Amino acid sequence: MHRPDVLECLANLSSDEVFTPPAFARGMLDRLPDRVWRDPSLKWLDPCTKSGIFLYEAAQRLMEGLKSEIPDYRDRREHIYRNMLYGIAISELTGLISRRTLYHCKDASLGAYSIVRFDNPEGNIRFPEVQFEGKGGKRIHFGVSKAKKRIEEGREAHIHPFLHMSLRKIFEEDNMHADIIIGNPPYQMQDGGGTGKSATPLYNRFVEKAKEIDPELLTFVIPARWYAGGKGLDNFRSEMLSDTKISILVDYPRSGDVFPDVDIAGGICSFLRDKNHQGDCLVLPNGETRGATLRRLDAHQVFVRDSRDVAILEKVLAKTQAQGWGVMSSIVRPRNFYGLQAHKLPSSVTDEQSSSEATMLVTKDGDKYIPKDAVSKNAETINHWKVIISKTNPQGGKADKQGLRVVISKPRVIPPNSACTETYLVINLFQQHEPAGRLLDYVKSRFFRFLVSLKTPTHNISQTCFGFVPQLPLDRNWTDEILYELFELESSEIAHIESKIKPIN
Repeated sequence: MHRPDVLECLANLSSDEVFTPPAFARGMLDRLPDRVWRDPSLKWLDPCTKSGIFLYEAAQRLMEGLKSEIPDYRDRREHIYRNMLYGIAISELTGLISRRTLYHCKDASLGAYSIVRFDNPEGNIRFPEVQFEGKGGKRIHFGVSKAKKRIEEGREAHIHPFLHMSLRKIFEEDNMHADIIIGNPPYQMQDGGGTGKSATPLYNRFVEKAKEIDPELLTFVIPARWYAGGKGLDNFRSEMLSDTKISILVDYPRSGDVFPDVDIAGGICSFLRDKNHQGDCLVLPNGETRGATLRRLDAHQVFVRDSRDVAILEKVLAKTQAQGWGVMSSIVRPRNFYGLQAHKLPSSVTDEQSSSEATMLVTKDGDKYIPKDAVSKNAETINHWKVIISKTNPQGGKADKQGLRVVISKPRVIPPNSACTETYLVINLFQQHEPAGRLLDYVKSRFFRFLVSLKTPTHNISQTCFGFVPQLPLDRNWTDEILYELFELESSEIAHIESKIKPIN
């Protein structure tokens, strides 16, 4: 009879407190060099422990690996749990869970129950009070007693001890350091910005802080949206791609392959940063050695996850440069080009055109009409022909059951005397209809949308997503067949594009 591991049955506390499946944690540990299991001098740290799975699995391997160094079972266990394994909880509750996992008791000072008896209830898994400077220089103090309130307000991860305190203070050890850092940090915090829910990435701060500590080895599992997008992640992406110490990158385009109950747009990844590594990175698709490639992460301004995509992209970029063409990101207009919010339309809006002077307004709820003077931003372009698309990637940026993506939705040409809300992006403006129609055909092509997909990891589409798309002359009607021939794509490359991108009318 199958007896499931209790750590496989834990329900996630929130979208940011996602428990790492034991099998995945073991896979991350498998990628560490064998020598770490035979070295009793190393200190291991999980700076964002939730279930305690990383420390638990490391303890099992160290108990086996250190047999020759520390032959006595009790002495070996005492040394490993007391001197090698450390954790920082992300909440009071996860601290209790982690201690129960690692020490077999939520109170590490209970010698009759704890696997190793400590002088304090926390053992080496801490959740200390945090002090840091808030807005206006005000000193803010948060203690364990306010943990519940912090979780409810979505601020728990933001004031995490690891981000605001030294390891020496957290563990009250003057010579405390971390040789190996491993974990699954909180991913984001809600900030209330934008027209709806908005979230600021947080995992990048954990990676940056871990790098500051400069461990011998660092391995985290984090969202993969940093590859090409993410709010405020430009500097982080640049630093990660140029970091030649990252020796392994494991890419999972579908987060459900790792976290069955959590949907993370853009997928997830784990990486191994080795202080002694210098050079290319081994990229493992879906954690498998089959299809693995040794690559320079900074070959392009974003990380293109599929090596077959890279081959096509490099052909396109070479031809674009040789011909002196620009890229579409230089002409796509900024978000909210006309300054009209999707959820706050002008009070003068009507469903029907009340006069010939009324301006058509394209909204998420269909075409409506407003007075021309209701548009104050870029009003001089109202009388142009415009090619627009929805700024939201359909299907949440995911592929359908056949593995096909649409990438761009609602492409259309709108006539003079028209505008659109922030729901749409303006691709370009024209004095005449013919070039607008030709651009629309180009936008609809699989070729165009394939290149956009390489820089669109989530459901949001912005100017930067068009950075790989050539700005072709609109002197003809562009079809996929003509584009494939122009860029000298082989039949296998064409088949690859068409296996990923769904045709649209």
